Amino acid sequence: MPNSSRIKKLKNKLKEIEDGDGFVCDENGKAIINVGAENYDDIFSPYCYKGGDMLSSSLVEYLNQKSNVIPLEYDLTIKFHVKDATEEKRKEIQSALKENYQSSIYGVDLRMRRTAIFSLCFILIGLLFTTLYIITNNVWHIAITYIVDLLAWVFLWEGIDAFFLDRRMMKIDKIKALRLATANVEIVEFEPY
Repeated sequence: MPNSSRIKKLKNKLKEIEDGDGFVCDENGKAIINVGAENYDDIFSPYCYKGGDMLSSSLVEYLNQKSNVIPLEYDLTIKFHVKDATEEKRKEIQSALKENYQSSIYGVDLRMRRTAIFSLCFILIGLLFTTLYIITNNVWHIAITYIVDLLAWVFLWEGIDAFFLDRRMMKIDKIKALRLATANVEIVEFEPY
């Protein structure tokens, strides 16, 4: 198996490379995400009208990528490096963060409710087919019992999978969005490289 040995060698080589995606914590034990924004307006969507009420999509993507590296048990501090740092700018950024991630949280809650209803319906249909299988198996010994058995299995599997596995992933997404929405925002003066 030359491929498995090649994969093993590459994994070992990857471990030797210095980790640039690590994270540091502040004195309160919160993980820090640094955001360099020399131009303050780059933080917000270019479509915002008179003031920043919506984060730019590239910043949201950056924050999501950086927060994915940090274990879920850590709270976050997002440190924005901007020119002319003021308390007003900090409040504006905090408000935009909260608004952005509140909509994400609402969307996850909605998907979780829909998934719960979907899984409950599928489990009930699966139980119905299971009952039908038990009845038909004792009465008839034909191919229809195999089809009913298969349908029972499929509906039960999908319902249970959606309820336990899909909803778990949605809960993790909700925790990530909540961490970013409630992150401590610090604003410091931008220093050129």
